[in-house]
Amino acid sequence: MFVAPLGSGSAGNAYLFESEQTRILVDAGFGPKETKRRMEEVGRSFETLTALVITHEHYDHIRGAESIARKLSIPVYLTCGTLKASRLDPSVVKTVTFPNNTSFRIGDLQIHARRTIHDAADPACFVVESGDGTRVGVASDLGYADQPVVQHLMHCDGLLFESNHDLDMLRSGTYPWSLKRRIMSRYGHLSNDDSMLAVRSMIGHEMKNLCLIHLSARNNHESIVRTLAAGVIATTGSHLELNIVPQNRPMGMLEISRKGPRRNVLPPAQLRLF
Repeated sequence: MFVAPLGSGSAGNAYLFESEQTRILVDAGFGPKETKRRMEEVGRSFETLTALVITHEHYDHIRGAESIARKLSIPVYLTCGTLKASRLDPSVVKTVTFPNNTSFRIGDLQIHARRTIHDAADPACFVVESGDGTRVGVASDLGYADQPVVQHLMHCDGLLFESNHDLDMLRSGTYPWSLKRRIMSRYGHLSNDDSMLAVRSMIGHEMKNLCLIHLSARNNHESIVRTLAAGVIATTGSHLELNIVPQNRPMGMLEISRKGPRRNVLPPAQLRLF
């Protein structure tokens, strides 16, 4: 499987997943023009997208969904709650809804959804699985990484996971206290410390790539996150590639493959759409 984070942060989020036959975007936080530019920068054609999959209805994750879907005549996959809370018009763009905590197929990719804790209607994180069993998890906008989410993201070959803010920077920063409380709450975003606790428990022998995503531009810094993550990786004895995903440019294309034998790790319910 090939994965390319096209950008991550409060100004927009989009992650490209590609198998032999299928190319999807998880989240569409950029408009068609910018998404096309970023895809071309990583050597992929915008016109070859198969579908969009949305984590939740917040602007930086769904902004470009309707315009991209209309331009390319491709479907948007999202939970029923996310659709209701969004401004997407099913009469204008094809939408495919799925219940949270289920699985569905797009081409030769299997998508496993798990509900997350965030101040959105029905937010989800995903494990994207290719035909050879390669599994890559993506989870951002987590107020709290509860045990069901952590278990869902275990046994992945690659993981894109939020590390949003440094608590000291946030507390001493210029945000109003109402916004600070929202970010630090159980329904806000993961601090670096909470992110590292979760990452430590999710790193397994299968994991080959770890990407930290959705860093705050004002309340975090790549050097802080990189140092903390490197320390966590060292304590686990793992040998994996660490990346910090930027906001203003695509990170580049990652080739991620299964290290060990295929595992049958699925949510409790299945939903086959195609």
